[in-house]
Amino acid sequence: MSLQGEPSKKPNVHDADTVPGPAQIAPRRLVENIFSLYILQGLNYIVPMAVLPYLVRVLGMEMYGLIAWAQSFAQYFSLLTDYGFNYSATRSIAQQSGNREGISRIFCAVMLIKSLLTVLGAIILVAIVLSVPRLHESSAFFFVAYFAVIGGVLFPTWYFQGIEQMRFISGIIGLSRLLGAAALFVFVHHPSDALTALAIQSLSLVLGGAAGLWVAFKKLGLRFYTPTTDELIDTLRGGWNLFVTTAAVSLYTNTNVFLVGLLAGNLQAGYFSAAEKIIRAMQGLLNPISQALFPRMSSLATQSRHVALHFALRVLRWIGGLAFAASIAIFVLAGPIAVICFGGGASGSIPIIRWISFLPFVIAVSNVFAVQMMIPFGLDKPLSKIVVLAGLFNVAMAIPLIRIFAATGAGISVLITESFVTVVTGLFIWRYSNQAETP
Repeated sequence: MSLQGEPSKKPNVHDADTVPGPAQIAPRRLVENIFSLYILQGLNYIVPMAVLPYLVRVLGMEMYGLIAWAQSFAQYFSLLTDYGFNYSATRSIAQQSGNREGISRIFCAVMLIKSLLTVLGAIILVAIVLSVPRLHESSAFFFVAYFAVIGGVLFPTWYFQGIEQMRFISGIIGLSRLLGAAALFVFVHHPSDALTALAIQSLSLVLGGAAGLWVAFKKLGLRFYTPTTDELIDTLRGGWNLFVTTAAVSLYTNTNVFLVGLLAGNLQAGYFSAAEKIIRAMQGLLNPISQALFPRMSSLATQSRHVALHFALRVLRWIGGLAFAASIAIFVLAGPIAVICFGGGASGSIPIIRWISFLPFVIAVSNVFAVQMMIPFGLDKPLSKIVVLAGLFNVAMAIPLIRIFAATGAGISVLITESFVTVVTGLFIWRYSNQAETP
């Protein structure tokens, strides 16, 4: 995929106007990027998991559930403003082979679109919150949660990933999370401080986003360009299928938290959110590998489909093994984990944890099939169709299950849906690889 501003010939890596691209970077950089992302991932999960028991205890599960519910609603607007750029823009930058002007043009086009979508999202948020009584009664929480969306727009994760400079992500986001965590312990002591707790979490992301944007321009030599209409249209087209895909994914991830809060109340939303955070923390141990591999797979896919397929399958074997071991550990230790992390008041989350304990394994496998294989090979449309179907299936299944089993029903629904995605994407890649090997 190309955007306007991409050079008509491959640039010379010694030209003054080039920066190293993924195809030019030694394998040592891949290891460095994985290590940098593990530092970030550690902060992303260790810090919240250190703060989470404190928040649950001082706020109570119901107020914590309200925060989780507001944050889950804000995630819809994060999806809108991301517009699939975390994959499409990363892929485009990785395929630029380090051309500074081409990368700068992509960056400016993406940021302008994301800024406009942020304004649109704010208008939609106000209209929905003011018109729905269940949301209007806690409107301040939903408005404050939106600042996290702004922080996500400001921080160009997709840019740092595309140029394989993940250490900047680790340093900036890590520091902002540490500052936010410290502020929570200082300013949050009672259930009445719930809104303050949400504001601290949201504003720490804004601080990190502003710092990331500064680094991108001042330290890494990005240049400002006014995007042309054609560049904006090409950028929107490039991200559309992946936007649909990521939006559909939210129908069986983020939507379950929101549905539990809407249908079963804040307490059940708290139980489900607590259980899900434990699972996501374990799953997050593998995320740095996925993030670091994606630009490398995007580069390999443009050179040799055969080599890229075999590389991804090797990755699948050991990632799948690690994730399976993690899932077994969560299932066996669900009770102690819940009590240690959240106290006795979180016992309602134990059956949910057991139901979704195998998500790290299921998601790790589907990530290799979908993110590391289908997206780099340009199979955005079939992936989008698979995920949209899965998302609709989850919503149709989750609503009755939540009404019957409350938060546990949401856990059952998401496990079935994620398993469906893994099986279907696996079958698609199997057929695709056979076609690749056919003379």
